[in-house]
Amino acid sequence: MSARLLFLAAAATLGLALVGAATLLVITSDHEDNKATTIALAVTAGISFIASGLVAVWRRPENRTGYLLAAVGYLWFFGALNESNNDWLFTAGGALGSLVFGAFIHLLLAFPGGRLARRRDLWLVLSTYALVLTGSVATLLLVEVPNPKVCPGCRSTIVVGSNDGLETVLTVIVTALSLALLATVLVIVVTRYLRSRGALRRALGPVLGAGAFAMFILALQVSIDTYSVGAAEPLEWVFLAAFATVPLAFLLGVLRSRLARSGVGDLLLALGRGTPIRDALAGALADPTLEIAYWLPERERFVSADGKPLPDQPEGRATTLVDHAGRPAAALLHDPMLTHEPELVEAVVAAAGLWLDNERLQAKLRAEVAFLEAIVNASPSLLCSVDREGRIANLNDAAWQASGYVEENDVKGQLFWDAFVGPEARTEARRRFEEAAPAHEAVSFEHTFVNQLGERLTIAWSTAPLYDEDGSVRYVVCGGLDITEREQQHRQLQASEERLRAAIDASPVAIVEYALDDTITRWNPAAERIFGWTAEQVIGGKARHQPPGREAELAELFRRVRDGEVYMGVESKRVRSDGSQVNVAIAAAPIRDSDGQVVSHMALFADITERKRHEEELLASRARIVQAGDEARRQLERNLHDGAQQRLVALSISLRLAQSKVSTDPDAAEAVLEGARTELAAALDDLRELARGIHPAVLTDRGLRAAVEALAARSPVPVEFETPDEALPRPVEAAAYYVIAEELANVIKHAGATMVNVRVACEDGRAVIAVSDDGVGGADPGDGSGLSGLADRVEALGGSLSIESPPGGGTRVTASIPL
Repeated sequence: MSARLLFLAAAATLGLALVGAATLLVITSDHEDNKATTIALAVTAGISFIASGLVAVWRRPENRTGYLLAAVGYLWFFGALNESNNDWLFTAGGALGSLVFGAFIHLLLAFPGGRLARRRDLWLVLSTYALVLTGSVATLLLVEVPNPKVCPGCRSTIVVGSNDGLETVLTVIVTALSLALLATVLVIVVTRYLRSRGALRRALGPVLGAGAFAMFILALQVSIDTYSVGAAEPLEWVFLAAFATVPLAFLLGVLRSRLARSGVGDLLLALGRGTPIRDALAGALADPTLEIAYWLPERERFVSADGKPLPDQPEGRATTLVDHAGRPAAALLHDPMLTHEPELVEAVVAAAGLWLDNERLQAKLRAEVAFLEAIVNASPSLLCSVDREGRIANLNDAAWQASGYVEENDVKGQLFWDAFVGPEARTEARRRFEEAAPAHEAVSFEHTFVNQLGERLTIAWSTAPLYDEDGSVRYVVCGGLDITEREQQHRQLQASEERLRAAIDASPVAIVEYALDDTITRWNPAAERIFGWTAEQVIGGKARHQPPGREAELAELFRRVRDGEVYMGVESKRVRSDGSQVNVAIAAAPIRDSDGQVVSHMALFADITERKRHEEELLASRARIVQAGDEARRQLERNLHDGAQQRLVALSISLRLAQSKVSTDPDAAEAVLEGARTELAAALDDLRELARGIHPAVLTDRGLRAAVEALAARSPVPVEFETPDEALPRPVEAAAYYVIAEELANVIKHAGATMVNVRVACEDGRAVIAVSDDGVGGADPGDGSGLSGLADRVEALGGSLSIESPPGGGTRVTASIPL
């Protein structure tokens, strides 16, 4: 005999012993008025719990529900001690008899797995055990006769003192806590049932329903017993009857599982009638949430009926594997509650194994088709099949999106040339398709069209026939590659090359490209203009514009550029085709391929001849300015020395002479002073003339118009002048004054003119000063420093000075100065 059978035999023996002892206590009790009824209900309730528990342990030893059922039955018989005539047994029954309610609540909260799922449930069970034990013991300690109406002679053997007030308080507290616990557990049980679905609700329904009803009657009895023991007494029998139905409900669930196993034949009949296997299995297991996963050995994973892969560990689902002919066929994903009915699940799996293996093969086929469809739809290429009439039978996502139709079904059935060919080419496309029949040999072509969304697409198409079983063409498969972006990039590249070529051709800088062997591969128009050789003369040859003696310079430049350096800012000379040399600024850079390797290099030559000339003119202008300053200082020194200084020296001598004659010859002294006064006036005139040569006071005090008027008044040649009404900036007025003064002086000295015209005007943000005469002309700007000095002064203000002086045609000097 196995250990489990020995355990069950011992447990059954213990149960029978408890039944016998309880029956004996009831029969011999002198305070039990309804012995037959008590034995019929109370003893039967205990027996049913023990029997149900032992059946559950025998069927599912790993499930603790059976142990809890048996525990309720064993603890239930402790209550029979209350029937004893012995005070000590009566006291023991009063202390331990209520523990059965803790076990009962434990059973309801742990059903059907036999384990408490939440910490809240654990605390409720512990609280129940503590309340019934401490409440019963406290009553026995404080009340000498615990139940005087039922058993006036039954006394507590552990009473320490009796107090009516304490007894009332204790009764109220225990009753209130008991009702609170019963209400809480009742709410949890009902809520749990209402939230359950499928197999779980089917398993919970009978047991939780009977248990909840028994708890409700118990709560009602406790509430009424507080006010009237007599009124609550009938409810005790109702509670006993309800309490006894809990194990019967459990046995009913076991019986239903057995009956369900016997109904597997109905499953086979349903499958034979063509009922979908998932629906048939869901009905047999009473689990509408059932899913079937089929095993694909080549992919080593389970897939759904439509071929889609399933997660390895489905959340909230139990898995039962199905084997057929010694190999995996499928897996059932079902409600976890079905694990408590393994016989039913095993019977269903055994009966449906063959159908599941067939479904597995179909699922494999569907998975392969789905795999191919996924590949086709994931392909960036356009794929579609066309029937022999040219209508689109099927197409992938890329083709559908390229067509621009809103729905994929809008494209199916369309003629290929209506969906993917522009209106101007549809007739030709249809003609070629009809001429290709019936063989429809493979062809390739490119076509640009505008789709339904108005997008312009270029597609490179390839077609091939798909043959039927009889060898005839069933479909024409069309594969297209969207090359719109490539074409756009090609056009952009062409445009970029055109822009680059235009920029090179329009550049004022000579652009020369050299191969790695230093032969010339590009020679732009600016290079022709600067160096004189045409592109045909130099392309393919070596550099011909290198001046003799500078070969090392060119070799070093090419070496550095080939090494990847950017070479710029070098000034040198190059030879023109006529043998002359030109000043150039050189910049060079390497040209790399896509791998970063230098394949050629380009050099830019900027003609800086004009810049060099301006630099030389600037240096000469600076030298002239310095020379003119020195000359002006020397002239000032000579004028002071020869003019005012000599007069002041003579004035000093005259004053000493007058001083010596004041006392001896007053008349002579007066004559000397008169001469000194005349000499002083002459010295003052010389100083004024000198000051006017340095900077005219009238220009500072009264402006350009008054200054020009003063120059005209002193000129022996008639002068006509015109000046603007508004004042000009002081530097501009000064420059204009000196241009006019210098030119009037030249007219007087050299021109032999009879009339001079002076015009000052503001035009386009510039002051224009023009001085013209009707003299002999032929003025040379390089002869003398006067005009050169004027040019330097004007150019220092950002302006320019021009001279027109044809022989015999007079002279015109024009200065333009920015305002």
